[in-house]
Amino acid sequence: MSLYHEEDMIDLKKKVPFIVMGIMGLIIVLAARLFYFQVMQGDYYKSLATEIFVREEEIVARRGNITDRHGKIIAVTRPYFEIVMIPQYISDRDRVVKNLCRVLALEESAVLKKLDEARYEPRFMPVVIAADVDYERVAKIKEYLSPDYTEGGSLDFSGVAVRHIPVRKYLYPEVFAHALGYLTEIDKTSFKQAKLSHPDLFSLGDLTGAAGVEKAYDLWLKGKDGVLGRVVNARGREVEATEDLKVLKQQATEMPRRGNILKTTLDFNAQMTAHTLFEGKKGAVVAIDPRNGEVLVLYSSPGYDPNRITKNIDRDYWRKINLDEEKFLFNRAIQAMYPPASTYKIVGMAAGVDLGLIDTEKTFFSCGGGLKFGNRFFKCWKGGGHGRVDPLKGLAQSCDVFFYRLGLKLGVDRLAQYARLFGFASKTGIEIPYEQAGLIPTSEWKEKRFKQKWFESETLSVAIGQSYDLTTPLQNAVAASLVANGGYRVTPHLGLEILSPDGELVEKIKTEKTRTQLSGSAALAFVKKGMIEVVHGVGTATKLKNNPHKIAGKTGTAQVVSHGSKGIKGQSREAHALFIAFAPYDDPQIAVAVIVEHGRGGSATAAPIAGAVIDAYFDQKLKAAKQVTNLTVTRLNASILRDMHPRSVDFEIPIH
Repeated sequence: MSLYHEEDMIDLKKKVPFIVMGIMGLIIVLAARLFYFQVMQGDYYKSLATEIFVREEEIVARRGNITDRHGKIIAVTRPYFEIVMIPQYISDRDRVVKNLCRVLALEESAVLKKLDEARYEPRFMPVVIAADVDYERVAKIKEYLSPDYTEGGSLDFSGVAVRHIPVRKYLYPEVFAHALGYLTEIDKTSFKQAKLSHPDLFSLGDLTGAAGVEKAYDLWLKGKDGVLGRVVNARGREVEATEDLKVLKQQATEMPRRGNILKTTLDFNAQMTAHTLFEGKKGAVVAIDPRNGEVLVLYSSPGYDPNRITKNIDRDYWRKINLDEEKFLFNRAIQAMYPPASTYKIVGMAAGVDLGLIDTEKTFFSCGGGLKFGNRFFKCWKGGGHGRVDPLKGLAQSCDVFFYRLGLKLGVDRLAQYARLFGFASKTGIEIPYEQAGLIPTSEWKEKRFKQKWFESETLSVAIGQSYDLTTPLQNAVAASLVANGGYRVTPHLGLEILSPDGELVEKIKTEKTRTQLSGSAALAFVKKGMIEVVHGVGTATKLKNNPHKIAGKTGTAQVVSHGSKGIKGQSREAHALFIAFAPYDDPQIAVAVIVEHGRGGSATAAPIAGAVIDAYFDQKLKAAKQVTNLTVTRLNASILRDMHPRSVDFEIPIH
């Protein structure tokens, strides 16, 4: 063993000189490189560390366009420029402000005030001096900020920058306001949640969907922001880059990815028709394809202009639409809850026939203008009465007495059970936020709510869609769809397709139909027959009899209980006008619900609007089949985009 160790030691001693020489060589190389960097190139690298560096700037991605079902653009992204000042880069504040105000025609006192107000903010935070600046003024500033402009030139613009933020432009603002929604700056709470689920997608200050499809499809529409590397000096001015910095600049740059296009289910012509006919009125129109739940119209009046509240908010306008008693932001189509009035009678009729409580051929009730129940007389809408009434006539002529008697046979709880089959008393499942579920009362509900038992006299009012009954226009359209399609409850949806920025299909949006207890039933077939009779027989909407699209419907007139708020032209005491319909009755392709607040009668006010919306929808379908080609739509969209982006500037690249 000792011999072995002695041999190892001799061998190690022979290697030591070589090891020492290697270490010394390495030290010499490192010293030489250190001398080169610190002495020979010291000034150069000192300037890089103190004066010239690569700064990363965010490039906000353009949000995806929104179109109607035929590809017509209804929302785009337009360029929005801000002139900002970054305090840490300003050499002489008064001189820079004077120069800036001279070029932009601004008041010096106003600019100085903005800088003073931001004095407690971090000095690297940009201060917005001018918002939504036109291209001509941006071009002037860009000239002075370019690397070609001599640093010692006559005008000092140190610390000044141009910031580009693509913002939404709604092309038909009040027409589609409630369906599309609007954008708002993401708040800190939402930002924290978004960073957890999508860490690379959101930045503080981003604009994000606040309502409508803008909110529902925000992740699809948003796109991914990019980064631009810029070589700047200590004053923030862009300068020519050396070869080393060009590499760093390129590595720091990542181009943005545009948002996807959302093709909605909305029909432009039908939506525009609803808007036109609701001038000076409050209320809502909802139209659905009963075969698949595609929402063809979702209109609420009064509307608002989302262009004025997305960026550079008009504060006075924001206060008005938030605080005014007209409730401009309130989406009546999905949030407002109204008594369904006589449109609700389809529920009672379906329940009575399905349960065998009435025979469609043999049951008759007598209407003398009202019904005495207890110590109260419940009137029929027709003062002289309807006389001898069978089920078909009862539904067609909307006889209140017939449904009073039917309601007593059913009772409030069985009536509520069938109302739920139609989709009442629960949210429909539409993807946009803030939908309300409405209210259909039961004896148990009243006990919990008021600590009182249910009285049979209350059933009479509930049976004709009054009293506690509350439904939304969207729910009414879903109920009309259920009758039209033979008993399937559809889930309404506003999204049709997600397309890539180049127009390639990314995802087709579909929802399922739900089979109900009434699917294929004789009860629902009879209700459908009664709704046809409303228009084409001796019913309450015979004014639509000559419409070429074979409309079936049901009118309603909801009594207004509360007189607390003023309506349009002071008509707060007038009844609401309702109408639900579908067409053609032998091949239903559209189901409509209309409510006109304080519109008096459903037949006179709401039914004509529904008829016009149906006409507009089928007219557009015919035009689309015969005339509108993909080329036509492409040219139309290109024309709109050229108008939004003049001078062929690529606005995804920020201007400095």
